[in-house]
Amino acid sequence: MKKILLSSAAIVLLAGAASAEVTWSGDAEIGYNDDWNDGVYYDAGLTVNLSQELNNGWTASASLDIDLESTTDTTYSMGTVDSSDWVLKLSNDTFSLSFGDVDTAYASFSGVSALYDNDFFAPFDEAADYADTAAGILVEGSFGMVKGAVSYIVTNDTAGEGTNDGDLDYAQLYLGAEFGMVDAGLFYDDALEMTVVNLGTTLGGAEFNFSVMDYFDETGYGIDVSYPVGPVTLGAYFASVDSEEAYGVSAEYSDGPITLAAYYNEEFLGEAEYAVEGAYDLGNGLVVTAGYIDGDSVSDDDYASYIVAEYDLGGGASFLASYADANNAAAAMTDDIDTGLGGYELKSGATLALSFSF
Repeated sequence: MKKILLSSAAIVLLAGAASAEVTWSGDAEIGYNDDWNDGVYYDAGLTVNLSQELNNGWTASASLDIDLESTTDTTYSMGTVDSSDWVLKLSNDTFSLSFGDVDTAYASFSGVSALYDNDFFAPFDEAADYADTAAGILVEGSFGMVKGAVSYIVTNDTAGEGTNDGDLDYAQLYLGAEFGMVDAGLFYDDALEMTVVNLGTTLGGAEFNFSVMDYFDETGYGIDVSYPVGPVTLGAYFASVDSEEAYGVSAEYSDGPITLAAYYNEEFLGEAEYAVEGAYDLGNGLVVTAGYIDGDSVSDDDYASYIVAEYDLGGGASFLASYADANNAAAAMTDDIDTGLGGYELKSGATLALSFSF
């Protein structure tokens, strides 16, 4: 990451942005995959962040990602240039207004996610998730023990009828407050006609959440708990809506170089998902991770057995070797098999990749 305090010449070019700060960062990857990509692939990205202090404690900032994606072009010009994640923000210590590729209000809410974030009900946590998005607007504020967020989507005329350009739609609201040992939260989604209230607390070292949801004419509830026992963290949840139920258990062990994790989830509609994963840090920059993720959903693209070896080369560079054996047709047709440990996004088949971060 490079920081640049603009010179006087650059200030003239940026229309008098006195004392503006510009931060550059980038990444690049070149790899080989014998299945999904069927050969060599490469991509790179450039991110720029701009910040300007204003009067009375206000700050204006902006950010932009520029992605360079490989194509069949043999001139190694990196093919398509795709700009994304443009955000313009005005903020002070208690308030912020953001415009562009922003999070929605739902991103601030925390509760029993199995109750309201599933195949039945799925609030979007990013403006870009909406199909007809031109931009998103996010307003956030905090006043003492109370905090909140409101978001809207600026819609685009995807149907070509010229009737909804620039309209504000898909409103979301989040309110949160702390009352001693209790954290309270409320989330409302106008498009889904969904209201969720959550109460969270810590008792005897265990963390509890209890959520109640109103969705059209149905009421649901859920509870989850997380309890650490030495190097082991145990978790469980239960959720119910009308006649449908969902539940799950999990365990994670982390001690020194060893991390082990396992879970079993019974989702709404009776679909099950389970996984066993482990990671070992050899202490010389090399981490080996392996796991098995499976279930009976035909649409889940994360079902695979995998092994990953990642070596830290220092300075933001790393070398990765992985193999992912997809367990169903959906997983076999993806380049994004998500792992629970390590946060990897693996390609189906064998992969060798060299990555850089600047």
